[in-house]
Amino acid sequence: MREFLNPAAVLFLASVLWGSAWIPLNAIENAGISHSLLLLLAYSVASVLSAVILWRQWHRVLAHWQQNKALLAGIFLVGGLANASFSLALLEGNVVRVMVLFYLLPVWSTLLGRLFLHETVSAGKALMIMLALLGVVLVAGIQPGSDWQAALLKTPWGTGDTLGLIAGFTYAANNILFRKGQQVALVLKAESMLLGAAFFMLLSWLWQTGAQNPDQLLQVPESAVLLAMLYGATWLLAVSFGSQWGVSHLPASRSSLIIIMELVTAVLTAWWLGEAQLSLWGWLGCVCIMSAALLDSMSAEVSPDVKIWAPASGQFRSSPWRSD
Repeated sequence: MREFLNPAAVLFLASVLWGSAWIPLNAIENAGISHSLLLLLAYSVASVLSAVILWRQWHRVLAHWQQNKALLAGIFLVGGLANASFSLALLEGNVVRVMVLFYLLPVWSTLLGRLFLHETVSAGKALMIMLALLGVVLVAGIQPGSDWQAALLKTPWGTGDTLGLIAGFTYAANNILFRKGQQVALVLKAESMLLGAAFFMLLSWLWQTGAQNPDQLLQVPESAVLLAMLYGATWLLAVSFGSQWGVSHLPASRSSLIIIMELVTAVLTAWWLGEAQLSLWGWLGCVCIMSAALLDSMSAEVSPDVKIWAPASGQFRSSPWRSD
């Protein structure tokens, strides 16, 4: 990542791509591959490509890893679970409902940022968070004059809902770990996260295959396998690095609001492709969410120094970029 890039803009773009990730994932799944195998291949390829970036200076990476083993182990577990849960939830459940549950994220991020990073929660931040959460509530169908309880209960609670809720909390915790470990290079933290996701997807795949006929596992079309690997090498790798680079350069409460664009994108793409219907109140909810992100982007908060990888020098160096 170059220093002239705006972290808010990068995070915004990565969030849009995350919010529309369900489209290629569903298309690849329809090609004849299971959820778990698709994501196992994608995260494995992304992990390998990240390792290639680190390989040229493996001795420096090893020294850096030995100094921060506890933090990287936490990212491996928490970040890996967040990514695996989120991706699986998009395939297992209703896209809009999963994203709404995931977007209790601003609450988790603000509380964790206050608890572990001692970030202040000003009146302006509180107002932006309330506006964002109001948008989430409206998009969820909790609207004036509607039988929202019946609407929410019409679809029973499922695996996708549970995974979406888990993903929201663990993603907020992962953001805190990324920011708490400013001394650790971004690419090393991202590699730990991708490896963790691949690990959890391996466990999911092994659990899934235990209930299947072994012969069925060999009937996956080669085209589906190649598409899954291509997704991991391009879309997944780009959004993983882009989102985490942006998060590392921004305060936790601010990044959590920008990331809400994932929800807006998911709702709009689902509506456009006929997967979801929005009322006037639902559209108003999207406006509330985008307004909160816009207000937040106007704040003048200073971002901390972040260690980035400089391939030319083969060293980790501090980025002087500031978000104000």
